[in-house]
Amino acid sequence: MTRALDRIIPADDSVSDAGALGLHEELQSRASTDSAAQSAFLRVVEALSLDMLSHAVGGFAALTEDEQISSLQKVENTLPQEFSVVLALVRDIYYEHESTPNRPPNFDIDSDIFGKGVVE
Repeated sequence: MTRALDRIIPADDSVSDAGALGLHEELQSRASTDSAAQSAFLRVVEALSLDMLSHAVGGFAALTEDEQISSLQKVENTLPQEFSVVLALVRDIYYEHESTPNRPPNFDIDSDIFGKGVVE
């Protein structure tokens, strides 16, 4: 999950990526406080583990960055509501961390890969 977090919120010049900040445990903890969030988190993790690319030796972490992004995009397209819940949790946790910048007013910028789809 650490590499998935790295792809969801990649590092820029001045800030560590989400995985390097050790946010995985906080994500699990936060997701477990709400049954809908926990269900969404577990479904996203399961979908990532079932992705055919992730069955390579070394799993998701052994994939190239582009393959990891592709795998995450497949999950986002397959489970848009669940992915949206997890994405919101990741962003909340990341921008609450003391070493990250202020949360942007929106995420509709070119450098953001995920969260562009409309969830009804």
